[in-house]
Amino acid sequence: MKSLEDELIELSEQAWQANREGDAAFYDRFLTDAPLSVSPWGVQDDRAAILRVFAENRNPYTRTDQSDHRVIRLGEDAAVHTSTVEIDVLMDGTRKQTMRVYATTVLTRADGSWRAALFQVTPAP
Repeated sequence: MKSLEDELIELSEQAWQANREGDAAFYDRFLTDAPLSVSPWGVQDDRAAILRVFAENRNPYTRTDQSDHRVIRLGEDAAVHTSTVEIDVLMDGTRKQTMRVYATTVLTRADGSWRAALFQVTPAP
């Protein structure tokens, strides 16, 4: 049986892969019914709008390398995963830019599946 840390790191890798691929179907399963997204680009609590951003994939991520994983159990069915992520992104689909961020996800578990309730991205030095 996987440890909680291994399970959430693997799930985080799947989420970043879905982000790179514009896989909104993954995020439709992964997000809670009322998710919150907080980033330098704003705060979003409209689930449909969040899914639309993933589907449109206007600034595609071409590389997402995570490091410095930390997992904190908040209860039997709640946890936080945070990591440092180095991202290559194509701004407007053409200009490559590399950014480094801290990415934090608050997850809840229901019916055996972990789902993201909050996702926050903070620029890292």
